[in-house]
Formats: sequence, structure tokens, C-alpha cells
Amino acid sequence: MKCSLQYSSSYNLSFTKNLLILFLIWPFLAFVTAIINFQGSVSRRIIYLFFIYYGLTFVLYEGMDSVRFVDYFEYNAELPFSEFSNIVGGLYAEDSSVDIIEPLISFVVSRFTSNYGFLFAAYAALYGYFYLKSIKLLYSKRKNRSELYSLLFLALFSLILPVTNIFAVRMWAAAWIFFFGAYHIILYRKRTFFLITLLACLMHWSFLIVNVILFIYYFVGNRNYIYIPILIVSFIAPGILMPVIGSLTSDVGGSLQNRYDNYTGEAYSAVYQENLLQSNSLISMNADILFYTLIVAILIISIWYRNYMMKKEDQNLLSFMILFMALINFGQYIPNFGFRFKTVFMLFATMYIYLFHTRIPDHKNNVIPALVIFPMLLYVLVAFRITSFTINAWIIMPGLGLPFFIPELTLGELIFG
Repeated sequence: MKCSLQYSSSYNLSFTKNLLILFLIWPFLAFVTAIINFQGSVSRRIIYLFFIYYGLTFVLYEGMDSVRFVDYFEYNAELPFSEFSNIVGGLYAEDSSVDIIEPLISFVVSRFTSNYGFLFAAYAALYGYFYLKSIKLLYSKRKNRSELYSLLFLALFSLILPVTNIFAVRMWAAAWIFFFGAYHIILYRKRTFFLITLLACLMHWSFLIVNVILFIYYFVGNRNYIYIPILIVSFIAPGILMPVIGSLTSDVGGSLQNRYDNYTGEAYSAVYQENLLQSNSLISMNADILFYTLIVAILIISIWYRNYMMKKEDQNLLSFMILFMALINFGQYIPNFGFRFKTVFMLFATMYIYLFHTRIPDHKNNVIPALVIFPMLLYVLVAFRITSFTINAWIIMPGLGLPFFIPELTLGELIFG
């Protein structure tokens, strides 16, 4: 036994050293190797380092939120340190932002450098932390490491909001922060994790609304006989949530009310619709297709395969998703609200399908993979097509730091022209 432990320790030390050396020689190959060996803590650290490396080499692409973040970052670099208090007090400042974390990161990084690569490295560090923590939670649920379908849905789960989404870091980092906290609250009723889900509100104000839903679920519990009628009403009278949210933000006042007014104003709505038609219609359409496909898959599992999903945590997740789906319907007429929170919903829905595939044997007849995989892959490919223009193509080549010394070329330009 002692000899076996010594061998295992020696093997782990050797693997760690080799992986670190490989990262210095060829970061992308080390990243791929680490994904294959995801169960090891060293592998996850290598993945995390590669995320930060991607942030350092991030390429700006016109039309994305990232351009605005850089403009704000360059503005911060010119400010004195005394402006720090304005960021911390942003919740009630009329001319500031309710989203405190991103401006705070921008301000702190601007104290040391004006190179925006370090800003996106900081974004990737925050994003990657909750992203990897969330994937690890699901990975630990796998009982049989040879199960093909559970591995496939875990991979698809990780690709719904990959680290390349730091181009819109406020919303999507908030999504992972919320997911990580909500996982523990929904499945295991660990209320201390409300501290995490509420942290998401400081990344993006709209997660105040989702936290309200999570609070309601936590205190009401699995009352599907209440949630299902609410869901039905949400299909009959969509958009009913707008005046409620407007009233809540009006009561709070400050920049929270300003932010809501900006999102729901006629000018913003017109610009949003124009942008949607010009560049985002395919993304929105794919998101809708996947969203409704996942709903059908959940219905099939909860009716025909319910014997595999009888654990308390499964029932908790299903009840929360019913309530969450009603929220999406009620708020769909708020520009961007529907698309954004459909994407957040897809994290929970894919987790539910993943948990199902950790229970059901691969050889048993199961229609879910055939139903879901194509819409999932289409969604992932379209999302990759958009974000590939933020990936420096040289990052996949041997040589740590190579992208800093040669002319910029994005993966999007290399593949799509």
C-alpha cells in the first residue's frame, strides 16, 4: 500500500512538472492535454492559466461591448485615485453604474497599466474561476467515466458560455457567478450561497430580478401546482413583468432606475431591434431553437424517464426551472432580457439533461441525444463564429508569448476570411 502511494505521488509530481513545461513550450497543447485530464487539480490550473493568457492576447472587434470597456479603461487611466470612491458608491450615484465589479476591476488595473490586454486578463481570471468551479461541480457527478452521453452533455454545457464571452463580461460573468451559487441553493438548500448569487447583481444589475425568483423558490419550495399555472399565465400574458420591475427600480432609485429606463426606452429598443436584424438575428434564432428544444427534452425526461430523476435534487432543479421559465416569458418584451436569460436558463436545463445521462446507461433506448445534439452544436458553432474574431490565432501556436511579437491575426480571419 505504501509503495502504491509513493508511486502515485511520484506519477502526479512528474505529470505536474511535464504539464508546466509543456505550457511554457506550447500553451495550447498543454491546455488540450489538461482538458483531457480534467479530473486533476493541476490540469484545471493549467486551463485557468490559459484563460488568462487568452485575456492577455484578446483582440478588439468592432461592434462588441469590449470596445466600450476599453474606452472606459483608457478614461480611467487618466483619473486620479480619489475617483475610487465614486465607483464604490455607484449604486446610488445618478451618473454612475450600478454594476460595481467591472468598473472596479477596470479602475484597479488602470492604476498599473494602460494596456487593455491586462484588463481582459483580469476579466478572464474572474470569469474563468466561476466557470471552472461550475464545471467541476457537474464533473464530480459522473459515476462512470466511460459514459459517452454524460461526457458529451458536459462538454456542451461548458460551451454554452465559454471564456470567449468576456467580450461582454458583465452579463456572462454574472451568469456563471449566479449559476455557481444557485447550484448549491437549489440542489442542497445551502442558503449561505445567497452571498454568491447576490454578488452577481454587482456584476450585472439584472440579476437582482433572478435573485428575487431564487428567493421565492427557496422559501416556497417545490410547489409545482403553483408554478405550473404561473408558467401557463406567462405564455398567455407575456411581458406582464415590465411594470413590476419598473416599480421596483423606481423605489430603489439612483442609477438602478436610470439603467432600467435606458434598457426599456424607445430609443434603446429601436437601436436594439436594428442591431438584432443586422447582425444578431441568427444568434437569436439559434438560441430560441435550442431553448425550446431543451424544454421538450426536459418534458420527455420528466414524463417518460422520470424513474431516473427521482432524487430530491432533481425535483428541486425541475421546480426552479419551471419558475425561471415563467420569469423569461413575463420579461420577454424588455429588450435583450429574453435572449440573455434564455441563455442562463440553458445552463440549468443542460445540467438537468446531463444529470439524467449520469443515471441512465448509454445502451438504454434514449431519444434525448438525437433531439438535442444538433441544435446544441449549431448554437456552439454560431457563437464560435462570432467570438473567433477576439481570439489571436497565434495563441494556438508553440511559444508562450508569441502573439505579442508578431502582427495580429485573429482565428476568425484565418478560418472565415
